[in-house]
Amino acid sequence: MRKSEKIIILVIVLAIIFSVGTAIVIRTVQEFTEGSDLGPFVVVVFARLATLLGFLAIIVALFLRGSFKDVEKPKTDLLELEEKNSKD
Repeated sequence: MRKSEKIIILVIVLAIIFSVGTAIVIRTVQEFTEGSDLGPFVVVVFARLATLLGFLAIIVALFLRGSFKDVEKPKTDLLELEEKNSKD
């Protein structure tokens, strides 16, 4: 993977984190200024944080496994396999 591709992926991940984090902070400020019941709000915040952390864990795991290194390999493997089977 080229350096420019890594930078693009990093920027996209950071943009997602920033947008979700900003939404959580804005909603938190609204809830505290309104003084309403915080129970349901806390559940929603933890659900959003769990979703965000799950997303990040998946991206990091795929990156560490090298899934983004050669995205064309499965295609070429299938084409080679089809070519081999058609010869038989």
